[in-house]
Amino acid sequence: MRTLNEQEKRDALNEILIELSKSQDVLEEAKDKASFFIRLEDIYYNYNNKENFRHYYSDIFSTLTLIDGDSSIGSLDILAQNIQTIKDGYISKNTDENGNNIDISKAIIKLYDHTNLDIARINYTKTMTNETMSELAKNRLLVENLEEKVRESENALEKISNKTLNDLKRLSNKVQRRQEDMQKEYITILGIFAAIVLAFTGGIVFSSSVLENIDKSSIYRISLMAFIIGIVFFNLIWILIDFIQDINGKIVRKKRIWFLVNLVLIGGIIGICFSYKYGWFLPI
Repeated sequence: MRTLNEQEKRDALNEILIELSKSQDVLEEAKDKASFFIRLEDIYYNYNNKENFRHYYSDIFSTLTLIDGDSSIGSLDILAQNIQTIKDGYISKNTDENGNNIDISKAIIKLYDHTNLDIARINYTKTMTNETMSELAKNRLLVENLEEKVRESENALEKISNKTLNDLKRLSNKVQRRQEDMQKEYITILGIFAAIVLAFTGGIVFSSSVLENIDKSSIYRISLMAFIIGIVFFNLIWILIDFIQDINGKIVRKKRIWFLVNLVLIGGIIGICFSYKYGWFLPI
């Protein structure tokens, strides 16, 4: 047997754990098992001391953490199986200074127990970590879905708001146009009424004036004044009606009627002038 100091024993035990984690075939042959048994006896048995070597929990945990963190080193599941095999199949291979078989079965059982405890702890931590990450992923997905729904709701609300604003604008414009149309209609009605009143009032006043002064003036003067007043009132009413049509956006104007009426009235004035000059009508 080799005599190792404490640090060498710790390093040798870590190397054994790493080798046992690499493959299930490392203990396939009996000679392979015997080799590991001898190496473990070299580690745990002390010739000069009554108390055998006790492994460090921190060494086992750090080695298992190293194996779990790098799959190229080994596997914790394989290590657990191989430690189980060593515990169940351990047979003493060396003898002490008195020729008695060295028995480190208790140390191997403790190594098995501590190794499996740390493996279970690491697997539990990984499981909890995976579950936590899974929950975080689910929560992140839920948050993203909620954010997407919020964005959709905001877009829908914005569309509805824009549609409502557009509808209100159209309604406001429609009401405004309706008010403008009503104002035009009121102006039209008032204009027509004013034209009618003006025409009838002017006609009545003119007729009264003519009838009152028919015995004071000659027929030429009365007829001339009648035609002149007719031209004035006709064109005044025509301008008023034309203005009303412009307000209502109507551009249709019957200029032939205006031209014909004015032609007749002007012709009457000219005819009165000629009749006065040549004495066509004699005073009554």
